[in-house]
Amino acid sequence: MLSFIINIINLVVITFGAIGFFDALRQNPQAFDIYGRGTRNAWLAGLAGATFVVFIFSMYSFLGVIATIAIVVYQVDLKPNLQEINRPRN
Repeated sequence: MLSFIINIINLVVITFGAIGFFDALRQNPQAFDIYGRGTRNAWLAGLAGATFVVFIFSMYSFLGVIATIAIVVYQVDLKPNLQEINRPRN
């Protein structure tokens, strides 16, 4: 039962990593510069690498924990601010 729960959590983290990658891909590159948390290409590479690491090693390994943190930072901190920057002004 525990391994099933661990596998579900890993699948959720991998899904959020893939969603973050494709979201970063569709964002305006200048928005990353405006927000000042790295370039779009750096985040694309980081999210792709983090998703791959979680897929290969699980989120419970040392690298998996770091990769999971990167995915969470994008989803919780960067993504909402990029959407705010890219929102059209009336």
